[in-house]
Amino acid sequence: MPNQRLPKAALTATQKEANDPNQHAVHSKKVAALTSPLHLLDERQKIFVDSIIKGRGPSQAARIAGYNSPDSQGSITLKSPKIQAAIQFLYKKHEAAADVSRKKVMDGLLEAIDMAKMQADSGNMIAGWREIGRMCGYYAPEVKKIDINISAKRVIDKMETLSDEELLQMVESSRSIIEAEAIEVFDDVREG
Repeated sequence: MPNQRLPKAALTATQKEANDPNQHAVHSKKVAALTSPLHLLDERQKIFVDSIIKGRGPSQAARIAGYNSPDSQGSITLKSPKIQAAIQFLYKKHEAAADVSRKKVMDGLLEAIDMAKMQADSGNMIAGWREIGRMCGYYAPEVKKIDINISAKRVIDKMETLSDEELLQMVESSRSIIEAEAIEVFDDVREG
């Protein structure tokens, strides 16, 4: 079957964009707008996000955006998944525009620390290391997770149903297992 050329009217939108770079750019912007979480926000939320990106706190950003109770609504709005997604999106966008990455920032801080070290400027060295610690998440609160499997949960449930007398009997019967002898040792300190 020989290749037939379709008339221009039969070209799809994608084919037209492939032939016309301006159309491709318009289509790309439309797709980017649809994938951007910003299109999910109302105008007030967009102002809030913009204020957060500029470094303002949640209360101040809510006040700028025109919320009725900025002190309470600021922290509530900031916790919204849509708002968080928009903030992360803009951070990534600004990072790409500035051609900055975590590695570049880290390298710059390490270079500044080395310069401060050569100048014997301990204050700036500490400030640099503190910033690196923040970037690495060393100042984040530790989260400890206790995982209790089903058999341990059953034992705990069983122990919770026992009376005090039954618990004491259990302790008395297993005392020999955990019983130990302790000797207190004092250092003999003599002044002389």
